[in-house]
This record gives sequence, C-alpha cells and structure tokens, in this order.
Amino acid sequence: MGLEGFHVIDVSEHAGVIRAVIESPAGPAGCSLCGVVARSHGRREVKLIDVPCFGRPVQVVWRKRTWRCAEEHCPARSFTEQDLNLAGPRALLTTRACWWAIRQLRREHASVAGLARQLGTTWRTIWRSIRPLLEVMAADPARFENVASLGVDEHIWHHVSTKPIGEGGRGPKEALRN
Repeated sequence: MGLEGFHVIDVSEHAGVIRAVIESPAGPAGCSLCGVVARSHGRREVKLIDVPCFGRPVQVVWRKRTWRCAEEHCPARSFTEQDLNLAGPRALLTTRACWWAIRQLRREHASVAGLARQLGTTWRTIWRSIRPLLEVMAADPARFENVASLGVDEHIWHHVSTKPIGEGGRGPKEALRN
C-alpha cells in the first residue's frame, strides 16, 4: 500500500468498497510529555478514507496502538499512536487522499461532489478535509513566484438585477478596478 512503517493485516471487499486493515509493528514507545517508556494498552480501530483503487472506494482501518504512561504523576496518563504521514489527529481522510483530491480539483477540473462519489463519502467530509490545506496554499505568497503576468478572461461575475443597489440590487456585472 505504500505506507512505510505499517503492515497490511487484511484486504477484503464489502459492498463495492475495498477495505485494508493496517497496523504498526509492536515495539516500545515513550510518553510524549515525560519520556518514560509507556505500557501497551491495546489497540483501537480508526477508519479512514483513502484514494480509490481499481475504480472502487478504499477504506483503511488503522489499528492504532494505545499506551498508558508508567509515570503515575504524568498528566498524559494515556495516549494513542499518531502518524501524520498517514493521517492527522481526528482525520477522516488519509493525508494522501487529501492531496489526491486537491490534485483532482486543480488538474482534472473535478468537483468536490464528484470526488465524494469516487471516495464513497460526502461532499462535507471532503471539503472539511481539504479546506485547511487549500487555505494554507492560498495564503502562501510564494505561489506567485516566477509569474510574469496574471489575467482574467472576459467573464460576467454575476447577473445584474433591475433593482437599484440601495434596494438590494447587485450593481455592475463586470469586475471593477480600484
């Protein structure tokens, strides 16, 4: 599956959805707050949406390891395995599914609704997952590096209503320059 540091436990198909169960190998882990070696507290399953495969939606079931800190005065008490390369905390889509969706929007002119159908989820799930990434990209001034000119084709920005602007009309239909 191309997920470094994880083992594939099972792959199956249920109702047209490919389901892959993965987990990280057993091994010691230190508490992120105090550094004491933690005790294993089992695993819990987290379901994530991944990029489609063979024209079918893919669900990754990550069997996350859970831990208890051995230091009784540590405020962490317990914690769950995290891997930002796979998915962020509380994520619904894998990291690669988010970037796949953004590439589809940018290069293939896909719609969010179309991506939701391909991934077997809802418009809202897709948008909530990719919106923060798009906002970071939009705020990056480096996106205009090496751009010599930027233009807009002739385009009507909105329809003009017959009402005056003071009564809820929309004003000129062309983009105005300041």
